[in-house]
Amino acid sequence: MDIFKARNITNLERGKFSALLGEAHQHIIAGLLMRAGFFVAAAPVRTEPYDLIVIAYRDHKNRPDEKVLLRTQCRTVSKGKSLRLVGGVRAGIDRDYRHPSPKEYKYTEEHNDLIVAIDEDDFSLYIVPTRLTKGWGKSVSIHKLELFRNRFDLLLNWRDEYLEQCSSGSLTENLLSEQTSLGLLEEQDSHCA
Repeated sequence: MDIFKARNITNLERGKFSALLGEAHQHIIAGLLMRAGFFVAAAPVRTEPYDLIVIAYRDHKNRPDEKVLLRTQCRTVSKGKSLRLVGGVRAGIDRDYRHPSPKEYKYTEEHNDLIVAIDEDDFSLYIVPTRLTKGWGKSVSIHKLELFRNRFDLLLNWRDEYLEQCSSGSLTENLLSEQTSLGLLEEQDSHCA
């Protein structure tokens, strides 16, 4: 059996499985970030609007000792679907299906610093700074998030000018070559160019 294709082989009730899948993906996100060399910790309180604390760098190349703690919300996405940018609603067995939920809110920097979504099919990570979602609605198409797919360089350069250049699509050749030298981009690949 292909472990990446295994889906609910124990036939759990749909709501229970959905909650379990969310937990699994949170651990996979943490593992992938750790495998890339970042320190990650589970959030100390489960009721906060973030799941992980990720230690990122303001400018890893020039100031590797200058680190920043990022409150990180984990999400699961599917091909052709959307990334939901809201909290206050539960998945799983306790879910209340009233729409809109009276507790629902859109994520802002008050809630978390980073949203990391994992593609449930290929485990790609969409690394999205919460500040860049300010003008977005409550969800965004995965197709529109391609710019943020596997963007570990954002965690190496967590500073205003870098994040703004990326969001506006105006990264310089210098920044692109930095990503390529780190092995984050193929020569022909240019996420932000």
